[in-house]
Amino acid sequence: MARKSNDSEKGPFLSRRQLLGGAAAGVAAGAVGGFANAAQALSPGVPKRVAQELTADVVVAGAGMGGLTAAVRAQHSGAQRVILLEKAAQPGGTCAHSAGGVANREWDDMRNNNPDGDPVVQRTVYDNIERFFSFMEEINAPITQPVDRMPEEFQAATGERQGRTIAPVVWVRFMAGEFEGNGGTLLTETPLVKLLTNAQNEVIGVLARGPDGPVHIRTKAVILATGGWMHNHQLVNQNITRHHIIQRNVSHWRETPLFTGDGFFAASEVGAAPSKGGWDGFYGHLLPARPGRVMEPMVNVSMYHGQYGVALNMYGRRFTDESAGKWAGRGPEFTRRNEQILNQEVARQPEGSSIYIWDEPINQERACAECALGGVDKWLAYQNAGAPVAHAETVQELADQIEGWGRGISSETVHQQVTEYNEAAAADKAWALPIPKTGAEQGHANPLTTGPFYAILGTAGITATYGGLRADSQGRVLDRLDRPIPGLFAAGIDIGNFSNYAYLGNLILGGSYGFVSGSYAARQPEPAGGWVVAPTGAPSPS
Repeated sequence: MARKSNDSEKGPFLSRRQLLGGAAAGVAAGAVGGFANAAQALSPGVPKRVAQELTADVVVAGAGMGGLTAAVRAQHSGAQRVILLEKAAQPGGTCAHSAGGVANREWDDMRNNNPDGDPVVQRTVYDNIERFFSFMEEINAPITQPVDRMPEEFQAATGERQGRTIAPVVWVRFMAGEFEGNGGTLLTETPLVKLLTNAQNEVIGVLARGPDGPVHIRTKAVILATGGWMHNHQLVNQNITRHHIIQRNVSHWRETPLFTGDGFFAASEVGAAPSKGGWDGFYGHLLPARPGRVMEPMVNVSMYHGQYGVALNMYGRRFTDESAGKWAGRGPEFTRRNEQILNQEVARQPEGSSIYIWDEPINQERACAECALGGVDKWLAYQNAGAPVAHAETVQELADQIEGWGRGISSETVHQQVTEYNEAAAADKAWALPIPKTGAEQGHANPLTTGPFYAILGTAGITATYGGLRADSQGRVLDRLDRPIPGLFAAGIDIGNFSNYAYLGNLILGGSYGFVSGSYAARQPEPAGGWVVAPTGAPSPS
């Protein structure tokens, strides 16, 4: 693994200079047909001068859950030379920030909760997640034995299909060590710039940019696992919200935010199709609003219990069904009633912010240090973060404190909205409110009647996007006519429309498709159209 610092550092991480030097000598030795010497004359699509010219059987872009799994799986499937590109200074991606729950969804659960999701992608995950678990056991990766019930926040399946957990940073370090121990080459601080194709639009290489300049790699197969576009403000504004929302997944070790859609844009340039859905959905949880600061780990300030209380916008009004969002009214088959649904609706409200209000029973059962994910009292966490908070013995006193935040929120409106909700919920008629509150059978529509009462002001946080590339059951990226682009694969959340509004899990997508794509990419034959790079430009899908 490469580090950002000097060559003298010890430990399991190689320096970048050592790594690139070894890669140039070892990997390029496998070049076929004078590829390296011909690089300067290939086409306008290849830079005239490159810092490194390498050859591989498989190149994986992104070293998170999907990328690390794909890279190691490709090695075990016969790929002799695998290069793993990572944009950050260390591997890990969004996986390093996760709570580590690898869910194991029932097929009915996937379809009932995400009927607009891609059934091919969902079925591929369903069919391969157990194979991923078996592969982890085969290589002795640090992963738990099956558990009967994972925490609700992980959205794990129940019943016969049991989920697993990982310690994210430990798992990342193990997989990176496994990859390098098998002879793989990890290039950190080396983002993917573009895909290189021949005249038949077969992917035959990548252009990346390392610390010393362009890196040009010829390869039979590329796996995109770059982790979505949640830091691409243009795409977020176009598809999700025009309001500022907080990024929950900055690179581990406090590096620069990285997830800007590199894989999606690179694939689009060679004719890849966007997923047919999922673009307005995302996974995340509420985080402290200004003037508060986001504290790490972010699970400590993530409001996982929000669906049980009342959510008001900056006008002091309820704006959605806190437990079901825009899917209010769906039948009992819809079970993904949780705060990430509410968080998506918060993102589209003024300032991308919301007031969450709850009472003492919810505080004791859902938001306390003993019951909250992260092991902290959520209200105290927001107070310590410096966000606006309120705490009072009556709803009226709470409303007065909220008005005292100086954010233009009327005490009268807050009191009226909470009172209206309480009266309806007490009569078991929360479903009949102007904005219904459903999920009473799961305790989501209980009145807030027992003080003290709590309130916080938060802003929507985003961890992962749902829109991405269209892919088939072999992990192949498809063009706009649903045909595979030869040599191009994807894994993880670069694949779009697995989740569609309701969250099904990120690690399950990365693990299962990393397993699948790594297997098939290792078997990719040499391009029928040869190794000469065609001029840049997305082909017409004719």
